[in-house]
Amino acid sequence: MNKRTTLKWMLGLAVVATLVGGIGLVQKFVTGERLAGYGSYVPWGLWVALYFHGVGIAGGAFAIGVVGYLLGVAGFREHLRVTIWVSAVSLVMGLFSIWLDLGQPWRMYRIFTDPSFTSMMAFNAWMYMFFLTLMAICFVLSVRKDSPTALHDRSGWLVPLLMVGGLIGIAFPSQSGAFFGVVDAKPYWHTAMLPIMFLTSAIAAGGAVLLLVFTFVLPENTPASAPPLAMLRRVTLGAVLFYLGAEFAELSIAYWSPVSAHRDAFNLVLFGPFWWVFWVVHLGGAAVGLALLSRQGSLPVVGTGAFVVALTFVSSRLNILIPGQAVEQLKGLREAFMHPRLEHYYEATQNEYLVALFIGGISVLLVAVGIKLIRQLVDSREATVP
Repeated sequence: MNKRTTLKWMLGLAVVATLVGGIGLVQKFVTGERLAGYGSYVPWGLWVALYFHGVGIAGGAFAIGVVGYLLGVAGFREHLRVTIWVSAVSLVMGLFSIWLDLGQPWRMYRIFTDPSFTSMMAFNAWMYMFFLTLMAICFVLSVRKDSPTALHDRSGWLVPLLMVGGLIGIAFPSQSGAFFGVVDAKPYWHTAMLPIMFLTSAIAAGGAVLLLVFTFVLPENTPASAPPLAMLRRVTLGAVLFYLGAEFAELSIAYWSPVSAHRDAFNLVLFGPFWWVFWVVHLGGAAVGLALLSRQGSLPVVGTGAFVVALTFVSSRLNILIPGQAVEQLKGLREAFMHPRLEHYYEATQNEYLVALFIGGISVLLVAVGIKLIRQLVDSREATVP
C-alpha cells in the first residue's frame, strides 16, 4: 500500500471517528456530566488524561522542531510551518478536552479576567495562551517575506521567538508534572520525579507525532535514515527508554521501602482491575514501538512505530492520574459512605470514549487540512516570486 492510499484510509477513518464521536459530544452538551464515570473521590478521568497528553505533544513536538530548525537539520527548516501547525492543533485539542471536563465550561473566561497566579491552573492557562500567540507570530513571520527561502533567513525576529517558544514548550509539560507533584495529600503524586516524567513523555509522544506526520510530508522514496526521520527516531527512542527507566526507579523505591506511602497506588497500576493498561497497552505498546523504530525500515514501518508510541503514552497519563485519586486518604472512608458518586473506582463510560474518539478524529483532520493549506501557500508564493 503506497503513501497516498494509506493517507486516504487514515483520513477516512478520521472522518468516521469524528462523526461517531460527535454523538458523544452532543450527549455531553445535552446531559452535562451525568454520563461520565467520575465522581467526588475520582473527579478527573479520561478527558483530563487526554488534556495532559495533548499539551505534552504540543510542547514536545514544538521543542524538537525548533532544535532541528536551529541546528539546520534538513527537513526541519522546510517544514517549520508544519511543526507549528501540529503543535497548535495538539494544544488546542488538549485544551478542548479539559474544557469539556469543566463543570461550568462557559465560565472558563474567568481564568483570564480574574486570575489567581498562586494557582498552577491559572499559571498554566496563561502560559498556554502565550504559547499559542507566540506560535501564531512565528507562523506569520515565516511567510511574510516575499522570498520562498524566508525560512532559511536567520535575521529578524523569527529565530529569537522560536527559541523562546522552544523553552516554553519544554516548560509547560514539566509544569504539568509539578501541578501533581506539589499535592502533599497524595503520596503517589508527591514526588520530584513527576515533572521529569511528564517532560520525558511529552518529548516521546511529541517526537512520535512529528515523526508520523513527517512520514507523510516527505517524499515517498525518502529513506528512514534521512536526516529529519533519523533525528526524530533517535529522540523518540531515547525518550521512551528514559521514561521506562524513570518508571522503574519509582516502582523499585515504592516496593523496596517497607513503609512506602504510595504502594497501594502502584498495586492498583500493576495488579488492579485495569492491570492490562500498564502491562499490555503501556509496556506492550512501548516494546512494539521500540522494535519498529529501532529498525532501518521503510516509511510505513517507521510511521507505524511512531503511531504506536504516540497512542500508548495515553496510558502513562492514566496510570499517573487515576491511581492517585483511587486510593482512600482515610482508612475506612470507602465503606463510610455509599453512593455511586462516592466511589474510589473509576471506569471510563461509553460517552467518555465517544468524546475521546471525536477528539482524536478531528485532530487528524485538522492536521491534514492545515498541511494541505500550507502546501498551497508555499506553492502560490513560489509561483509569484521570479
